[in-house]
Amino acid sequence: MPDPDRTATAARVLADVARRHACERRALPYITSLLPKIAGRFRGRDVRLDILCDAGQDLADALETYMDTDERRLLPAAAEGASDLVRGEIDRQHGELEAMLAQVRALARGFVVPEWGDEAYRALMEELEALERDVKERMHVDERELVAGPGADLREPPHVRRAVRLGRAAWVRAADEEE
Repeated sequence: MPDPDRTATAARVLADVARRHACERRALPYITSLLPKIAGRFRGRDVRLDILCDAGQDLADALETYMDTDERRLLPAAAEGASDLVRGEIDRQHGELEAMLAQVRALARGFVVPEWGDEAYRALMEELEALERDVKERMHVDERELVAGPGADLREPPHVRRAVRLGRAAWVRAADEEE
């Protein structure tokens, strides 16, 4: 007989992740439509905008793929209690997303709008920053609820917890201390 607490927790987590996916899916078409417009309009002022356009599209494509994978395979497996099976895939996804988010942030110069940027540029930076925040929050929920399990101690950042599982903790902690 299924554990009612586990079933309730799984349902709550699935609903939370589905809500976050819906928010991300609503934002992606707007962002992907702004990227080429801004790149085309301001290409002469900042050559990195073409690369930002490509990186933003790659991020959007990866998010769509990961959300589909989460909904079809990972969330149901985690709800059934197979968090060990889910852990490797989520770690891989989160590592790739963190790298893509960092690249977008760097190319967008920390989402700071230059003095020559217009309202569309400002809107793109605001949307990219909000997307980054939403994705990181969802990754934290994934870590807390799907990988670590409800009630786990999550005082260390997610990248350190993943590094511990992958055997790279000392290197990651040393890199954090240097910053």
